Amino acid sequence: MARSFSSIVADFERDFDELFDQLLIGRWRAPAAESELAMVLERQDVYEVRVCTGNFKPSDLEVVASEKRLTVRARHGQNSWERTLDFAEAVDIEKVNARWADRVLTIILPKKEKQPSK
Repeated sequence: MARSFSSIVADFERDFDELFDQLLIGRWRAPAAESELAMVLERQDVYEVRVCTGNFKPSDLEVVASEKRLTVRARHGQNSWERTLDFAEAVDIEKVNARWADRVLTIILPKKEKQPSK
């Protein structure tokens, strides 16, 4: 199935903004009080996101998932950080689950099943 021109442009703009942020803006930000490292593993049917939470506890964390975006926020006193990740494929937000162990938050985001083309 062919993608529309506007979809291709939107994907390019999103990827360009992320690249710009990572290469230029991110270098000039002050280091966060806590860790905000994230790793995304993409498999055929799921995305697995691992976020180092530093000294934040599970009660300090907020996870918000939408069809193609995941946001993790951590707040405790004056310390806070936020990490947002965008996905190429839609996820089934009803099946998202998370677990926390050894200061690492692991979030499993199953991809939506693709509908057969007519």
